Amino acid sequence: MSDAASLADWTPKYESWREKALPMIQEGKTKEAFGSYPWFRTEGDPFARLDKPAGEARFALITTGGYSISGEQEPMRPIPNFGGDTPQVREIPVDVDPSKLVIHHPGYDHRFAKEDHNVNLPLDRLREMAERGEIGSVAEATHVLMGLVVDVAPLLNETIPALVDRLRSDGVDAVLLVPS
Repeated sequence: MSDAASLADWTPKYESWREKALPMIQEGKTKEAFGSYPWFRTEGDPFARLDKPAGEARFALITTGGYSISGEQEPMRPIPNFGGDTPQVREIPVDVDPSKLVIHHPGYDHRFAKEDHNVNLPLDRLREMAERGEIGSVAEATHVLMGLVVDVAPLLNETIPALVDRLRSDGVDAVLLVPS
């Protein structure tokens, strides 16, 4: 089954869940509401082999950490997307001053990421790997999403194709996906 067919099968399940879950969430029963969330499942292998050695490949990073740059970017919406809104994406330059990074994601404990942003935004590790020749290069921008995407239709139909276009235009060969 293709992602489009899987999405067509998933959408009515999601809409039914949303109708029941939103009142529960408003009552403070978030854990109970998400206990019956209809997780989207895709078919096939999401991975592909590189057609060149990693030492010659350009790598990019995508994280769901919910970061933005203080004073330069609008903060990420720290609430789940229930209504079909396109998930927000922020581009973070790989040479960003880490002290300017702000985490807006309410779904995980920020302590470790605040101690070391490399926990879920491993920019320093990627640069080090490029310097050692383990990877060819690092894309100029990291793409940050908010990991609270409950309506996956806009993610699959709009956000991912736009990200793929951006990455291809930057000559990216491989992407590291870092969940938060």
